[in-house]
Amino acid sequence: MSFEVYESVKIKEDNPNKGTKKGDIGTIIMVYDTPNKAYEVEFVDEEGRVKYQEVYLSNQIDKLK
Repeated sequence: MSFEVYESVKIKEDNPNKGTKKGDIGTIIMVYDTPNKAYEVEFVDEEGRVKYQEVYLSNQIDKLK
């Protein structure tokens, strides 16, 4: 699956070390092609402040329906 910059996505699994939870919704802010296709996703709080950013492979995120 391929994603675009500014596309909203949700993550597929928890990562307690990073503070992310399955179903968290974020926005793709960067697409990387090397060494592998990957996506930097930004997550914000209710006031629009950045909570965290993380890089995900396509099998770790899903399109919003």
